Amino acid sequence: MALIGNIQWYRGDSYPIELTVKDKENSAAIDITGYSFLLTMDTLKDPPDDTTKLFEVSGIVDVDQVVNKGKVTFTPTAINTDQSAGAYFYDVQMTDVSGNIRTIAKYNWKMVQDISK
Repeated sequence: MALIGNIQWYRGDSYPIELTVKDKENSAAIDITGYSFLLTMDTLKDPPDDTTKLFEVSGIVDVDQVVNKGKVTFTPTAINTDQSAGAYFYDVQMTDVSGNIRTIAKYNWKMVQDISK
């Protein structure tokens, strides 16, 4: 599954979400060797602090940045996504090799009730 914007997710599912980091000017994938990534899910769109945070998942940068340039994968666990059906929010922060932090995505996350328990 590609991380493009708004997410619809079945409660309790656990599968990888892929993101390709691209240059804003030319849309070319960039080398993210040495970068770190964090996906955070929250109950509020603009939380004042981390008290409403539901979970965080660190991204795994693909080690082959020649073939899979810009590719990072997040894998929420079933425990992470075992939330009530409803509307939530997420963002992704990228930290470059110099320690600069940039929020590169901020979207809606809709948790859908599943049948299997």
